[in-house]
This record gives sequence, structure tokens and C-alpha cells, in this order.
Amino acid sequence: MSVLRWLGRLVIPLLVAAALLVDARLEPASSTEEVEPPELRTEVTVPPPDALTSSWFCPVVSMRAVAVGRAEAAAELLLTNTTGVTASVSVELRGATTGRRFVMTEVPPRSTQTLVASNYIDDELAGALVEASSGGLAVTRRFISPLGIDEARCSSLLSESWYAPGGDTQVDALHSLAIMNPLPRDSIVDVAFATEAEFGPFVVPALKGLVVPAWSTIVIDVGEHARRRDVVATIVEARTGRVAVDSFVAYDGTVGRRGFSAELATATPHERWHLPVPGVDDHTRMWLRVLNPSDDVAEVEAEVITDGANGDRLTFAVASRDVIELVVEAPSARAPGLTTLLADPGMPFGLTVVSSNAIPIVVWVETLVGSAANPLTDLPNTSVRRQDDDPEQASRATTIVAQTDERSYDLDATQLEPEADNSPNDAVPDESSPAAPAALIEPVLVARSGLAHVPGIGQARLRWLTVIPSEAGSETVLMIQMDPSETSRRVVVGTLEAQTVAVIDVPPSGVATHRLASGTTRLLMSDTPFAASVWQAKAGGAGLSVAHPVGW
Repeated sequence: MSVLRWLGRLVIPLLVAAALLVDARLEPASSTEEVEPPELRTEVTVPPPDALTSSWFCPVVSMRAVAVGRAEAAAELLLTNTTGVTASVSVELRGATTGRRFVMTEVPPRSTQTLVASNYIDDELAGALVEASSGGLAVTRRFISPLGIDEARCSSLLSESWYAPGGDTQVDALHSLAIMNPLPRDSIVDVAFATEAEFGPFVVPALKGLVVPAWSTIVIDVGEHARRRDVVATIVEARTGRVAVDSFVAYDGTVGRRGFSAELATATPHERWHLPVPGVDDHTRMWLRVLNPSDDVAEVEAEVITDGANGDRLTFAVASRDVIELVVEAPSARAPGLTTLLADPGMPFGLTVVSSNAIPIVVWVETLVGSAANPLTDLPNTSVRRQDDDPEQASRATTIVAQTDERSYDLDATQLEPEADNSPNDAVPDESSPAAPAALIEPVLVARSGLAHVPGIGQARLRWLTVIPSEAGSETVLMIQMDPSETSRRVVVGTLEAQTVAVIDVPPSGVATHRLASGTTRLLMSDTPFAASVWQAKAGGAGLSVAHPVGW
């Protein structure tokens, strides 16, 4: 009996140890399969199809004033179901007067459905929480304002920190921040600014310890706190809770500039950023803004990536919690300034911004069409004309970009090779010809005026979802940027129905442009990580808008 007793004492610990070892091996595998909750994500992404829910936070879906007493902005919610089954969606609209109002809807498989918030709520300020009982739902917004139209993402994450470098508070500028707290407890936030007039952070006592009540959105008129600044970057940091932040900028046209921009702020700084943008010309102005939200000095290098010769490059330092603005323009007879990046006129290009000492930064681009860099000076009323331009179009300012072919292929996410096509239109141009690389590019993006703030892309992806409503007479252009060192450079453009509409071979520069056909949603796929943006010149002079893609 004593022998059996001793055997039992030896076997039981061995069994317990084995069980602990098996449990330790299984636990990491199971944790990796769990869907990361919204408050822990760092990038806006579409939840995977096998996720239990899709949650999206829209700080603003209706705002009576972009800045107090000035311009209204109303939004259409675009609900995109990327899966093959119907998505049951609950939209909770939250207004200070109306309170919480629920709208239930179903989004058919592989389709986009539009919901107009003003049909259900009439508050001066309203936000929305969108939830689906399954994964695969993307939520974006289309803002409509008397000063222009723009597209913006809702947020699939909540964060303690948000950054918006695209502000302006000059006499003609209307700049607002919207901070949403969708959680059941009040949040306390600190709001600080960085401007060109101050060195380091510009702290406003009234915006320290600001309370954002539970289930609500508050709006800050930045012009009341940072007066008459050309460059205003915002840092929002939550002491308690997590929030989502929108940034609104509009130029009212009183001194020349006119346009409207709505963007979800950036939640995560990165050491490297990509910004695919259309080309610059006599009617387009572009500024690159670099915000350093850290406590250390960032050593930064900005470079223009384009075909042909090496692009212009600048190296500079950004102080702690400060912002630097660079002008991006075409070469001219005058000598470039110390903060000027030169880009060939009429050619698409990408901007790459890298923190060489590994200090995370935040990068945005501001593009203004039809107005001069100086708000008090209008551009001359000249134009680039096409044969089909009407007299009204002749007065439009023009942004020139390139265009790829639009062959049709069968979509296969794992096979990016195009089908054989012997069409003579697909012949490869003779690159040995001196005229081929410098051929005159027909303008494909035309805007009379417009404003666009474009957050940089800090994390390149293999798949993107772009959602932008098609409009008769509007022109939509897809910009693509890859690391030039990549050997495989091909992007497939497809629909939600898994039909390929184009295969884009990206040139060695890593930058490509493609004119999108009509259609609300496009899926972009590649076997190489890339960045993308969608630019649309609105019909009837309604301005310029940019749709930031959603990770998918």
C-alpha cells in the first residue's frame, strides 16, 4: 500500500504540471483569435467578418454651425456591408435636446446603404453610435455644407489621444473640434494647440480639465482660443475615459479662399508616413504639416516621390509638442524657401515623411484649389482646357493627374495575375521614346475651388476599402503609393461583388494614379503593402473632397 501511495503522490503533480503546460500552449493561440475591442485598437479598420459585432463612433452627423453662428454641416451615414450576409444595424443618434434616438436598418450583402441623420433628429449638434450584430461593416460619412462637400470616416476605435494638424484661424477661416464620449461615464480631456506663432505647446486654461459628459459630443470653436493663426495643430488627451475626435475647417470666401473639410483626427503617431496626392500646378496650393506630440525633439526627413529624377528632400527638426509647415509647389524662377518642397508640375507624386530618430510624429496635407497661398490674393483666372470643356468649365482651376488603363479582370484575392488580353489599347508604350516619360497628361481631376485636409497613412496595408458616392459630372481619382524598393507592385481594384474593374501596375517610383469609374465602393488589394487616397472633384463647382480609405 505504501508503494501505491508514493506512486499517487508522484503521478498527481506530474498530471498537474502537464495540464498547466497544455493550458499555457493553448492560451496564446486562443487570445490571438479574439477580436480586439474598439478601445484597444490603434488604427481605423473594418472588423473581420467573423467578429461578433461592428462598432463605429461618429462624433458629428449634424452640426448647426461649423463655427458658432457661421456655416452648417449635415452628414449622410454610409453603411457598407462587406460580407455575403445581410447585416442588422442599429444607429443610435445622440442629440443634446432630443436625447437618444434609435434607427434600425438592414444592409443587404455587399452593398452600401445611406442614412440621412436629419430625417430622424433636428438638434443643433448630434453624433451617432453605429453597431451591427456581425463583423464586416464599415461606416463613413458624407458632409454637405454651403461651403463644400467632403467625405470622412467614422471611427472604429476609441483613444486617449487624438491629433489634428490641419487647423487655421485666420479671418476667413472657421475651425472647430468635435469631441465625442460614447461611454456611460464622463470623460475629462486636455486640449492644447501648436501654432506657427508660438514655440512649443499653446495651452489654454479654459481647455484644461474639460468635461465631456457621458453619451455626448461637445464642440470647441478653435478661433475663440487661438486667434489669427495660419497653422493650428491640436492635441486632445483624455485624463479619464476614451473619446473620438472630428476636425472641421472651412474658408468662407470673404478674402478669396473657399472650401470645406471634415476629417476624423489621427489617433496614433508613427515614425513613417505616406501621402499619395495629385500633382500641383498654377491653380493648386499644397502644404505639408508635421506635428510632434512627444516630449522629445523629432528629426524629420520629408521627400517627394515621383517618376524621373529623384524628388526634392528636406531635413528639419520639430520641437516637442510643436508643428512645422512645409510648402509643396512647382519649381519657379524664384529661389525656393527653406521650408519648400519642389514637385514637378502636372505629375502625380507621393510624399514620404520619416522620423529619423524614431520619435513618432503625425502628418497631414492641406490642399487648396483655386486660391493663392496668401488668403488676400486670388489666383489669376486662367485654365487648362480640354476639347469637351464648356464655357463654364473654362473658368475652373485644374489639378492635373495621370491616368491608367481600365482593363477588366476576374478578381481573386490570392492570384493577382491578369487574364490574357490582346486588345491593342493594352499595348505597353515604348519607353525608349524620349517623349514617353514626359508625355503631356490630360487633366482628369478638375475643380473650380475646394479645400481638402488629408491625414497621412502611417500603416501601409495589403487591403483597403474606399467609399465615396458617385455623382454625375464628378471626377474621381485613386492615388496609390508604395515603397519604391518593393519588387512586386500591382494593385487590384474590385467591387464588393468580387468583380475586378482594374489591375494597376505601379511604376518603379511607387506612385500610380487611376481614374475610377462610377460606383460607391471599391476594394483595393495587393500582395505588397501600399497607401491610397481617393480624390473627387465635385460637379457644379461644389469643391474638392478626399475619401481616406479604411483598413479592411
